Amino acid sequence: MTSRRSARLLAKAASPILTPKASKVLKKPVTKKPAVRVAAAVTSTKVPAIDAGVTYATLADPGMMEAAILYLKSADPKLGQIIDQTTDECSMSLTRDDDNETSFVSLCKSVIFQQLAGNAARAILLRFLKRYGTLTDTSKAPLLTDDSSELQLTDFEFPTAQQVVAMDVEEMKAVGLGQRKAEYLQAVAEQFNSGALSEKMLLGMSDENVSRTLVSIRGIGQWTCDMFLMFHLKRPNILPTGDLAVRKAMCHHFKVPFGKKTPTHEQMVEMAQAWEPYRSVATWYMWRLAGTITQKTT
Repeated sequence: MTSRRSARLLAKAASPILTPKASKVLKKPVTKKPAVRVAAAVTSTKVPAIDAGVTYATLADPGMMEAAILYLKSADPKLGQIIDQTTDECSMSLTRDDDNETSFVSLCKSVIFQQLAGNAARAILLRFLKRYGTLTDTSKAPLLTDDSSELQLTDFEFPTAQQVVAMDVEEMKAVGLGQRKAEYLQAVAEQFNSGALSEKMLLGMSDENVSRTLVSIRGIGQWTCDMFLMFHLKRPNILPTGDLAVRKAMCHHFKVPFGKKTPTHEQMVEMAQAWEPYRSVATWYMWRLAGTITQKTT
């Protein structure tokens, strides 16, 4: 009981930081309800809702991951066993490969990786960067013409939103992007290039407003949005109910039937109530659990 109370105190200490201009106090970095599900649509022209004066807690904040682990082990002892048996550190608290990566770049990369195996997606991304990116070390320029070169993704700066908007779709397809993905990249770029979206805006939005804003962009679905919230913004209370591996693992963990249509979004939210306000961390361990189980569909 003491450890759980300590975790709650740590979580409270990591709540949104409010400036004198803030009009209200939020008790948690996120609300208890999951992100609103909005069908993908054409690019929205509405101004995103920003919570003025609020800085949202992230899993990269000092002490946040420790608080999450302590709380989850107390709230769900069975999950605590999985945590203790996992040797890898939860990656959501770690520095990204490129910690200077912007929200624009992160979303574009997510679009490129959609529905592709990791190696295939990385190969397409590298060809895209060779064609449109900027080398951080100009001495490596001769390697651009060498198909077997040792150039890495980290050798390039991603093109700007303005540059992506101006790209020719047919030329984009030449590096391995499909017609739709090329158009999706430009839809994302248009939002940032026009000023409809910015890094500051996304950092200042609640989880629900991030979801509502991003899924209105053509090519961005709820799963992509959930991954962005978890791994780029590092928000602590995201539950990606559309992720197949998470669905299977949660059914195994909570001993409920898994089927083509079950568990539903609502059922998963109910099962995960004990994990709040750290559902993102619990989800990461569900992915680890998913790699160890086999489950038949009913």
